Amino acid sequence: MNNVDLYIANSNNVADRVKKYYGKVAEVVYPPIETKLFEKSLIQDVEKTHYLSFGALTPYKKIDLLVDTFNISGDKLIIIGNGSEKENLVKKAKPNIEFKGFLEDDKLEKYISTSKALLFPGEEDFGMIPLEVMSYGIPVIALKKGGALETVIENKEDYSQSSGVFFEEQSITSLQEAILNFKSVQYEFDPLWIRKHAEGFEESRFLYNFKNTIKK
Repeated sequence: MNNVDLYIANSNNVADRVKKYYGKVAEVVYPPIETKLFEKSLIQDVEKTHYLSFGALTPYKKIDLLVDTFNISGDKLIIIGNGSEKENLVKKAKPNIEFKGFLEDDKLEKYISTSKALLFPGEEDFGMIPLEVMSYGIPVIALKKGGALETVIENKEDYSQSSGVFFEEQSITSLQEAILNFKSVQYEFDPLWIRKHAEGFEESRFLYNFKNTIKK
């Protein structure tokens, strides 16, 4: 480990682990989301009909928490993605929860742009999907751990300068509280502000930061 010139981590979350386990300081360069996500006009005048989950259906993603919570609330939830947990999740989900599997970009965009918020219940090293969804001006309801702390901004004094809300722990009660909080402030979110925040992670910014880090 002592012959490495430079450690680069994809988040402060990971940099902290590098420090803890290797005793080394890592520079942080956030990974990029595609520039093409910002090339289309932001769709704002559209009815928001559902909450959204998007990603692999694997145990650590905690999609089972979403199913359990929305089974109780009855709110409409669209789950996009495939994985080892899908069969079990489908079996226990009530009719207000729909599974869409893999979708092509045009259909995926439809479900993102008509969603009220993205649900992000897992703990990730960084997490690209919240930023990708934010590029559509959609806020995120996220677990207050891991990489989400570096991409989701909750400004409780002014939700027009926020990109989402947090919940404290992976429990039904905690998630329910966050959703109720979101419902009380959802019309205060500014889609243009959310998109502008996501632009800070697009490809050209990554290339600039990565090159500068290497040079430095």
